[in-house]
Amino acid sequence: MRGRPGRRPAGAAGGRAAAAVVRRQVEALNRRDLEALVALYAEDAVLEFPSSPAVRGREHIRRAFEGFFREWEEVVTLDALLVDGDRVSAEGTVTGRHRTIHLRLPGRVPAAPRAYRHPFAAFWEVRDGRITRHRVYYDARELVRQLLHG
Repeated sequence: MRGRPGRRPAGAAGGRAAAAVVRRQVEALNRRDLEALVALYAEDAVLEFPSSPAVRGREHIRRAFEGFFREWEEVVTLDALLVDGDRVSAEGTVTGRHRTIHLRLPGRVPAAPRAYRHPFAAFWEVRDGRITRHRVYYDARELVRQLLHG
């Protein structure tokens, strides 16, 4: 089987293993378990979110999640999962609150955290039981609209 250099084909067992890593990642994220979460990323992993620069390397990913946990309270629900060897794709829903957005916008009066809910699509690449690339897509404008206007 031909593929990208460095990528080995994964059978059904490889696909199940990749899906299990993704499920553990979401569970650790929802528990806000930083150590379990970061342990699932490879040393050279890349994390990508809308409106943010890519985060490269496990220690930078750790710092990104530390900041995330300080400012965001979220629960991720996976609605659909699709596995193709070492690649996992998902559609899901995020429900949460942002703690500090009103404090950071000039002219905004501090207010209680606002709730939001939005769909997302996410893509993971898994190698040797670790996430090597994790990309998340959602409508950032809709999220900001919900945070600012309720």
